[in-house]
Amino acid sequence: METHLGDTAATAAAALEPADRRRARTPQASTGVLVMYVVGFFMMYIAVMTPVVSTLAVKVSTLTDASGKVGALSVVTGVGAFFAFVANPIAGALSDRTTSRFGMRKPWLVAGVVGGVIGLLIIAAATAIWQVVIGWALAQTAFNSAQAAFQAVLPDQVDEERRAKVSGWVGTGQNVSALAGVGIAAVLAAAHLATGWMIVIPAALGLVGVLLFAAVLRDRVLEKADAQPFHLGRFFAGFWLSPRKHPDFGWAWLGRFLLLFGFASYNNYQFYYLQDRFGFGTATALAWQLRLMVLQAIVLTVSATLGGWLSDRTGRRKVFVIISTVLAAAGLAVFAAATHASLLYVAAGLFGLGLGAYMAVDLALVTDVLPNRETEAAKNMGVFNIANALPQSLAPAVAPALLAIGAAHGANNYTSLFLIGALIIVLGAVSTMFIRGAR
Repeated sequence: METHLGDTAATAAAALEPADRRRARTPQASTGVLVMYVVGFFMMYIAVMTPVVSTLAVKVSTLTDASGKVGALSVVTGVGAFFAFVANPIAGALSDRTTSRFGMRKPWLVAGVVGGVIGLLIIAAATAIWQVVIGWALAQTAFNSAQAAFQAVLPDQVDEERRAKVSGWVGTGQNVSALAGVGIAAVLAAAHLATGWMIVIPAALGLVGVLLFAAVLRDRVLEKADAQPFHLGRFFAGFWLSPRKHPDFGWAWLGRFLLLFGFASYNNYQFYYLQDRFGFGTATALAWQLRLMVLQAIVLTVSATLGGWLSDRTGRRKVFVIISTVLAAAGLAVFAAATHASLLYVAAGLFGLGLGAYMAVDLALVTDVLPNRETEAAKNMGVFNIANALPQSLAPAVAPALLAIGAAHGANNYTSLFLIGALIIVLGAVSTMFIRGAR
């Protein structure tokens, strides 16, 4: 769109590239807003990650017998992940075109968290597996819509020099959120309260956190004349980001996909792993999850903070991503081999060390190689987030076959599941080596 401006200053501004004009109109977030950004993301992820790590497994166990729990959980998580896979990029594209007077991102943040909480309440009240499937599909759709808007705030309002640091704190919050959720679940289980409360309380925290961030966000406001029209057919036709045209983005996408595929092989079945391999009951398994997550969170926080700082200080991204990916794979291999519970602490420490540094730097790496980040940031971050969502769908589909390798009837082979997951994570480190547009 052409703009005709009369005075000297306006004429100089008009000489800027369109991306620079857009950047000039975009408010840079204050420190206070960035703090609330991290807090809001953290609290939303308490609502999202607590079911993934433990409470969905607990809920499914109350609705099925021991022989059917893994299959039922795979259906629930697989269907939910498919909806996440679809919702995230579409919501991102629509967010890039939202002309609400409240801003481009706020409507998606608010609607997403409200819809996600409704889905979790359905799960809490469910009396059959099909109800859990519906509730989790709704929760994943809504929360991933909010996540697309959340992540678009990073390129919107955070300058390049601070991105690794901010993304490091966001990554730490994402991982530590599960600790808070499992802690709540463990306390409630020890108090012999109903499983539903393990879902309702994290949901309430997520609602409060996102609404508080939306209240302080000075959002980008897109004028209707500047908004690109949205056509669903064209959207799907033009959605593919060719790895040939954008190879760095393609390699970064593949690295995240492979790491999270391996991570999902452990994360989705951690609760059942503790029960089946070590003979723990529900309360004991949740207590062990909490212990391991406390250790993992401590190591992860130190690793993320140091990794983000060193990456920003040196200007290097790839080396931190590669090393951290290999460390995460080593942690998963120790989980695979562990026959005594004390070894779980070693595994959790390695896992936290790797994930912390990875989450601190990888999102900054992706932002550095993100195509068209001034005009299609949310849509292209939505494409990237397929690498977050798709493994959550594929891993549950593959996991039952891997768990059955060489296992006796009714047993589960967690060694094969975790070792194959570790190998897949290492392949993610290899893919990062091929990125050329970042150091």
